[in-house]
Amino acid sequence: MTAFVFVGPTLAEEDRPRDWDVVYLPPVEQGHIHALVQDKPTAIGIIDGRFHDVPAVWHKEILGALHAGIPVYGSASMGALRAAELAPFGMRGIGRVFEQYLGGVLEDDDEVTVAHAGRDDGHIQLSDAMVNIRATLHEARARNLIGDATHQRLLDLAKTTYYPQRSLRLTLAEGRAAGLPEHEIDALSAFVADHSVDQKKCDALAMLDVMRSEHGTLPKAEADFPLQRNAFVERSHSNGLVHDGDGDFLRINAILNEVRLRPARYLRLRRSALGAIVPRLGTPPADAEARTSAALARFRTTHHLTAGAQWQSWLAEHAYTQDGFTSLIEDEVLARSHRPYGGALNLPLLRALRSDADYRRIVHRTREKKHFLEAHGLADPSGPGPVADKEVLRWYFSSIGTPFPGDIHRYATSLDFLDGYEFLKAVRDDFHYESGDSPAPSTVPKTAHEVIEPDSDDLNHHITTAVWQAEWSAH
Repeated sequence: MTAFVFVGPTLAEEDRPRDWDVVYLPPVEQGHIHALVQDKPTAIGIIDGRFHDVPAVWHKEILGALHAGIPVYGSASMGALRAAELAPFGMRGIGRVFEQYLGGVLEDDDEVTVAHAGRDDGHIQLSDAMVNIRATLHEARARNLIGDATHQRLLDLAKTTYYPQRSLRLTLAEGRAAGLPEHEIDALSAFVADHSVDQKKCDALAMLDVMRSEHGTLPKAEADFPLQRNAFVERSHSNGLVHDGDGDFLRINAILNEVRLRPARYLRLRRSALGAIVPRLGTPPADAEARTSAALARFRTTHHLTAGAQWQSWLAEHAYTQDGFTSLIEDEVLARSHRPYGGALNLPLLRALRSDADYRRIVHRTREKKHFLEAHGLADPSGPGPVADKEVLRWYFSSIGTPFPGDIHRYATSLDFLDGYEFLKAVRDDFHYESGDSPAPSTVPKTAHEVIEPDSDDLNHHITTAVWQAEWSAH
């Protein structure tokens, strides 16, 4: 019965209570809530979120969690913003910042926005939130340390400062330079040294207290609103994120690419994922007959059954007629032609992969590769790499024991990559990861690919392989 809380600069590690079943995650971004819903958490709390360099968390995915009966709490920062917006739908807002947004006292996002360091540096805060400056100046005025005019002028100075540079120290310096009364600035400087108000922290701790007190005691809520889905939302989910169980989020495509780059395993996974879909696939493709003939020829060549007598003997041994075996090829051609738009096959593939005994290892490798590429500045490369594309591709095809195809695009799409570029990107990422060194390895790395051979008597796999190979090896 685990709760998850997204938090960053608002609460330092040492300020996060851990005397209950809670997992603290980095600031929320688009796709995180949807990924967590799949883990069926007891509650989700949002304190901090990202938006400047990545898409912000969607209202729709929070609504999805609420619709699934999962309590969602918000406070302090991004959480307060979303809670004020989604309060009518059941999101629980807690704290003064939330109340001010809900009541219209605050409207601008920059009231809670701060600049901060990354996860590796503990999300150290690099600027002051406007709501904290407001709370501190309000307290100073209540203690008669500053008058109304000085209070308003300092608020104006802080508000007109771009949020990454905003700080109370800078605001006081600007106030002094603007000619505000020296004794008021001096009194305020002495006050803030020990008594500045961190309203965001107060609100965040208040939310955690409520979550902890209610943890596991709330009945599953029944949503009183319909959740409308559309093609855009479905595509975003099928190409979205997966929570890896260790506090990180991975792209579904990145996990599936680990398998796509190992064709023997991917063909098995794809066949398993399509098992329940094949009867509903509809009309065969226009070139089904040609593809069936090519795949049948590939199967007979691979298994040394090109001679008529050998072929008839093999069919009799396996209790097939010519037409009966050809129908198996036709079924596989139909299944192989199913490539839904926008990665709609991704979720069935992921569900099938989750039941694989090797799933945790695949997720681990995906995460390690992601971190390696980020650490070496290779997460989103632009332009050609230090090693020629053809050399990288030769390394890959040699590592899986497959001849270099004449048409990379056709090979890529046969493994459900969008195009040749997406395939090359996946191969290059693997190349760098296997090199285990800098972005410019001096030599081609030795392969660490696991080549999974099919069982010798797995006829279904041999049929799938024949159809697959016929797709990209045809001229």
